[in-house]
Amino acid sequence: MSKLTLAEGAGSFVFRDDGAVPSPRSMRVFSFCPRASDRRTRIVVAMHGVDRAAAEFRDLLAPQAERNGQIVLVPEFDPDQFPGVHAYNFGGVRRPPPDNAVLPRDHWNFETVDRLFHHVRDAIGSSRETFGLFGNSAGAQFVLRYLALNEAPSVDLAVAANCGCYMLPDLAKDYPDGMGGIGLDPGHLRNYLERPLVILLGDADNDPDDPHLPRWDEAMAQGPHRLARGLWHFEHCRQLARSLGVELGWRLDIARGAGHVDQMIYDRGADILKG
Repeated sequence: MSKLTLAEGAGSFVFRDDGAVPSPRSMRVFSFCPRASDRRTRIVVAMHGVDRAAAEFRDLLAPQAERNGQIVLVPEFDPDQFPGVHAYNFGGVRRPPPDNAVLPRDHWNFETVDRLFHHVRDAIGSSRETFGLFGNSAGAQFVLRYLALNEAPSVDLAVAANCGCYMLPDLAKDYPDGMGGIGLDPGHLRNYLERPLVILLGDADNDPDDPHLPRWDEAMAQGPHRLARGLWHFEHCRQLARSLGVELGWRLDIARGAGHVDQMIYDRGADILKG
């Protein structure tokens, strides 16, 4: 394999994803490498928001990553290759309405993240076997679906921050609102609830009039704003895990004074993934 050099500080490179189906594709990855790094340096993959502003997201995560000694990788899911929420936030599992066709599993976009990690790990000579996963808003939608629909053996901890609405762990409700209709079974549901996951919420992310707040019926049923929806969802999943007899692997973390797009959220996410 050709060597990949991650320059100290901010940088970028093109990742050729040869495992993508139906054909290989290339995507730009925006990176940050701390001054003091070695083979054991922690790697964090971070999923940008609906604005697809990967470089800016990398820059927001960089200060705390420098303090924590973390490599950050932000893959750019550009709108030409991944148009709309169904191709990015929802993982390319189904075509958008009115088609709604379920795509073959090997077409889904989630494993791009795993292939990116393994490419970088091997290319830079890292000894890390696992990585941390972080997403805010639309990126958190991707993170949660990644954990729910995949084995995700290489993720040791994930942080999903400030989701606008939540996919229900419910096989009777069709994807993307639930987990039904895409070939999953109760084992996927139990595995999801057992994942090492932090639901991170800013307690000032509580504006019911936010123009970017999802307002379809399923979203509004979860609460009037993002904070309420996150609290509701966490409690709902806690009770569901108890009813299924599984130990919930999730925990709730509240960032006091933090809003939706807020440096405190990015710093807190990096701190949670410091291990």
